[in-house]
Amino acid sequence: MKVFAFFLTLFVSTLVYGYDWDQKADFGGLARHRTTALAIGNYVYFGLGHFNGAGPNILFEDWWEYDPATNAWTQKADYGGGLMYHASGFTIGNLGYVGTGRAPGSVLVQTFYSYDPTTNMWTQLANFPGSGRRGGVGFTIDGYGYMGTGTYNSDFYRYDPGNDTWTAIASMPTVGRISAVGFELGGYGYVGTGNAGGASNDFWRYDPSTDQWTQMANVGPIPRQEASGFAVNGKGYILTGDNFSSGTNYGDMWEYDPATDTWVQLEDFPGNARRYLSCVTLGDIVYAGLGTNGTNFKDFWAFDQVASTLERNIEDIEITAYPNPTTEFINLDLDGLSEEYFNKIEVRIYTLTGQKVKTAFVSNVAMKMDVSDLSRGTYILELAYKDMPLKTNKISIQ
Repeated sequence: MKVFAFFLTLFVSTLVYGYDWDQKADFGGLARHRTTALAIGNYVYFGLGHFNGAGPNILFEDWWEYDPATNAWTQKADYGGGLMYHASGFTIGNLGYVGTGRAPGSVLVQTFYSYDPTTNMWTQLANFPGSGRRGGVGFTIDGYGYMGTGTYNSDFYRYDPGNDTWTAIASMPTVGRISAVGFELGGYGYVGTGNAGGASNDFWRYDPSTDQWTQMANVGPIPRQEASGFAVNGKGYILTGDNFSSGTNYGDMWEYDPATDTWVQLEDFPGNARRYLSCVTLGDIVYAGLGTNGTNFKDFWAFDQVASTLERNIEDIEITAYPNPTTEFINLDLDGLSEEYFNKIEVRIYTLTGQKVKTAFVSNVAMKMDVSDLSRGTYILELAYKDMPLKTNKISIQ
């Protein structure tokens, strides 16, 4: 007797787009811009900044903790440096670090503090060694903090938390700038855009092993300053900002691939176009909010980079399930599924009435699911990311 193998290729279900951005609870303090944002442990922290408009220039020193698990804000100890805006920061281990900025009376400072969330205390550390400034950038590479640019400077410094010391490193090989974007990606530092004698879209990579800067592909076609950016899952992102000469506020978003040194434009940020949006990465999720376009904002958003990438690339994934019908096991071949999705995408089996009866996270491009404990009948096999369905079809168990 001949045995025939039946193969079922899953078709793409109707995707509901918009899983990448999700609006969260508004920031706990007053609306503002030029804030400082950090991620420490399982929490996100936003604070400092200022508010201006028709009335006086109001500076802030408050510091707020956001808990993604509860979608709630809690006010914490005020910043150790007092009223401040346009400060820079980075995180090393379980501590956050914040320094420089503009204090009342338009004083540009060099002060530098660490924040310990376990004690809710700020500790003053060695001053930033460059001149007082605002609008610089900060990021972390291999346990060291890096801070530079700001107030039309191009110098850069490395901070060692082990002995509370700063060391000068190579300056950016450009004119000084303010309100640029900086982040770590793949063991390199990246800095770009900002006001460098006018809005710019240049983009530079810093290699800590050689202490050298290399110019990379420009960030899209439009010069911008006062933008925001972040890195997550091997890609860099720059979004929003403005061009001071035209007064235009932007809402666009760009993704950078360091492997190809190319930028791709994504769908716009869903909030109002603005400058001085603040962003911080926590795991796969990016939290963004506040800023101004003349109106100061306190809205707060979460960007799911995995969902965004899946929405754009799911058509490239080919999934074959066999044998079908089956009695004991169902095999899944997941061609085109990259490792970045392993242990994030889930295979789910439902009854026709919608009861979920079996789940398994994708851990390889070829996987096998035991279905011998399921009753005979027809089931829905679904590939999903969180609450985002990707592909579905029916399987039969005999």
